[in-house]
This record gives sequence, C-alpha cells and structure tokens, in this order.
Amino acid sequence: MTEAVERYEVRLVSEADWIGAGEICALCRVDLAVIAELAELGLVAPRGTAPAEWQLPAAALPRLALAGRLMHDLGVNVSGAALAIELLEAQQTLERQLQRLEHLLTP
Repeated sequence: MTEAVERYEVRLVSEADWIGAGEICALCRVDLAVIAELAELGLVAPRGTAPAEWQLPAAALPRLALAGRLMHDLGVNVSGAALAIELLEAQQTLERQLQRLEHLLTP
C-alpha cells in the first residue's frame, strides 16, 4: 500500500511584501473579479496595470480573507463584505481609543 503525501510550501511575508493577485485569490478563496470590485470600493489598493498582473500588499491579506469568509460562509455580496469590514475596523479603532483613554484615567 502506498501513502499519499501532501507537501506544503510555507513562505513568511511581512507587511511590506507584495503578493500576486493569483496567490491572493487562492489564499482568500475569492475570484479576481471580487478583488477588482473591492479595489473599486477602496478596500484594497493593488499595484499593476491589468488585474491579472496586480500585486497586493501582504497587509491586505486579513481583509481579503475576511471578505472571502463573509461571502462564502454567510452569502454576503462584495459590497456587503466591504461595508462589514469597514465597520469592524472602525469598531476596533474605537475600542483601542477607549482603552487608551481608560488607561489615562486610571490612577
């Protein structure tokens, strides 16, 4: 009996790195058309001329992965995913500000 062995490639990236749109699509379970729509909505800022040649900042991975989960798991459309992400990020910002203020007021 032979065993099937799966091999995975792991590559560490920093927030300053850029990743090809095709890789992003595979990692985040989104189509290139979705990334193009998210770019139009201002959620991501790709570089490059044609969408197939785009590169996106590695820092956009969490946003795009969340968009993919919202669309696949909850059936949210692209605009809804973008809005949900913006609202969640605004909430996180407000929570951080509140924690800083509470820290300043604590004797």
